[in-house]
Amino acid sequence: MRIAFRQPDVDRRHSRRRGPWTLAANRAFARRLARAVAGLVLSATAAQPVAAEEGEGGEKPAVSSWYTQTVARGDSGLTVTYLWSLKSKLRAETVARGHKLVTIVNGDTYYVYDGITMTGIAIRRAPAALAADAPNRRPFGNEAQILIEQGGEKIRQETIAGMRAEVYQITDESGRRVVWVTQDDRRLPIRLELFDRKSGSTRYKEYIDWASGLPVTDAFFEPEPGIQLDRFEIQEFIENALANNNAAMLPILYPELLHGPSPP
Repeated sequence: MRIAFRQPDVDRRHSRRRGPWTLAANRAFARRLARAVAGLVLSATAAQPVAAEEGEGGEKPAVSSWYTQTVARGDSGLTVTYLWSLKSKLRAETVARGHKLVTIVNGDTYYVYDGITMTGIAIRRAPAALAADAPNRRPFGNEAQILIEQGGEKIRQETIAGMRAEVYQITDESGRRVVWVTQDDRRLPIRLELFDRKSGSTRYKEYIDWASGLPVTDAFFEPEPGIQLDRFEIQEFIENALANNNAAMLPILYPELLHGPSPP
């Protein structure tokens, strides 16, 4: 199944990035980049894995691989992310301010590294995160299911990008979250809108493309040769982050895949 959208103001070409960037050499820029990415990926609603949908009687086999592209925008600017999964494995390439941050979740390890400097970190995942892994779960694109679990309700149906969609919304003390999803058993997200009551700002995320059943292999979910990785146990990483050490300069975009699902 494939859903494609086009956004005229998004340049999909991969251009050469300019300028060196190292964690030690430019901590101020690293902080700005981390804030920009963390503010736009909407990871609070996107990270928690949810079981893949199945037809009645289990006659439909679980889809083992997925791909999608997202464009997130808000006050901090524009972020483009490409996501692949194979069963519970994840690879995400996020472009923000000209830098490509690669996140890989594979088995007991959470990797994040800078595709320009070829440096990054590898963190051993928490037992709760490992326990949430399952072959029939995709690690992204579950916003509608999570919203419903949090108490969200269907508010209307409408046509978006030429397709019929269901719209779900939840409003609470933190603000308002709205998700548009396809009207089929996959319930794939099409658009997200998040209003933050405290700041008064609204962020958006569009899913540009969906594809399933791609012939990706396990090797695709390994860091490229030559990546220099500092390795941490999860508690060691947390301590470094709290101490504002270099490890904290690389944003964790999918925290529930590192720490485990948040309690309801």
